[in-house]
Amino acid sequence: MNATTPRLRLVLLITHMDQGGAQEALLRLGRSLRSRGHDVETWFLYEKSPLYRNEDNIRVLLPVRSPGAAGYLQLMARLFRQLRAHRPDAVISFLPLANGFGQAVARLAGVPRRVASQRNPSWTYTAWMQRLDRLAGTLGCYTANVGNSQSVVDSFAAYPQLYRRHLTVVHNGIDWRSSELDPAAARARFGLPAGGPLILNIGRLAEQKNQSLLLRVLPSLSAGNLVLAGDGGDRGKLERLAADLGVTSRVIFLGEVARAAIPDLLRAADIFAMPTLFEGQSNAVLEAMHAGLAIVSSDIPAQVETLGGPGEDAVGDLLPLDDDGAWTRSLEALVRDPALRALMAERARARAQLFTVDRMTDGFERLVDLSAPEGRVFSPQAGLRQRS
Repeated sequence: MNATTPRLRLVLLITHMDQGGAQEALLRLGRSLRSRGHDVETWFLYEKSPLYRNEDNIRVLLPVRSPGAAGYLQLMARLFRQLRAHRPDAVISFLPLANGFGQAVARLAGVPRRVASQRNPSWTYTAWMQRLDRLAGTLGCYTANVGNSQSVVDSFAAYPQLYRRHLTVVHNGIDWRSSELDPAAARARFGLPAGGPLILNIGRLAEQKNQSLLLRVLPSLSAGNLVLAGDGGDRGKLERLAADLGVTSRVIFLGEVARAAIPDLLRAADIFAMPTLFEGQSNAVLEAMHAGLAIVSSDIPAQVETLGGPGEDAVGDLLPLDDDGAWTRSLEALVRDPALRALMAERARARAQLFTVDRMTDGFERLVDLSAPEGRVFSPQAGLRQRS
């Protein structure tokens, strides 16, 4: 908080407590806003897991894994009562239910600033959530509506002007802390092979993350092992595919890795590969950039925006999802050439400075500024394409 910014009482609202990029980003934003002198609490509508119960300034409105129809009515009443009692200057919400449902209640409760944050393209929401978000944004429940990338903002192009007039971009930011381990010690910590290049993917084992592409190209690579960090419903399918392809000995399924251990895991790797089908803006890619890894990614709009492409300006290899051969050629060049990996890593590390938690906090802080006119119209910001 600078000398001209008043201390604000803020509620950061998110749909559910569970492990995920949106939850981590919201908690990171809360810690940063608190360090600037604001009074910040993080509220979860309900609790899929108790993962963040030990964080400071946490509330869970309904401590159940899934509210059900009756639970949503309880949530509405509880949220209204607690907002009226707490009297925040602003509510910043993440994820569709917290946006549409939460900000409608916040408006009824008289909260002056109501900032929704869209974490994925609009077409990834369920039909019911699309309708709820569209209605809330069009009827003025959002005083600002944030996309975490320009590609997310662009996904709302067909929405009414009354909805789009409040759209703006605030990119994700990482509060990066480098690993203190050397690569050999980092590999030992996770029981990873001591020799040869390691290709790392971090994310849920799910269709969206598309790890099967990496398994398909692995047999064609002359060297290297693939490390999949994360868990999810596709794990069994991916394990069977690895066996069918004869690469079980070259694939390590790490399961979930604690957030605090991610810097050490990145230190252990040589290449970060992410063939994701869609993203808002990937925290995993941002972390790999800060860690200084060579990055190979799908050429979806959000990744192109983050990595500074398309073309030669990109700080990673941006490849089509329907061309396994391109992925094979890129990864083969990287496993064979440490100098190429080092060059790509340095370029990624330099661009990572565009995506810091301070920049993200600056973006949200301006949107909850009570001195600014409530009805102001936002100009969507251009995507970041320049290299740092």
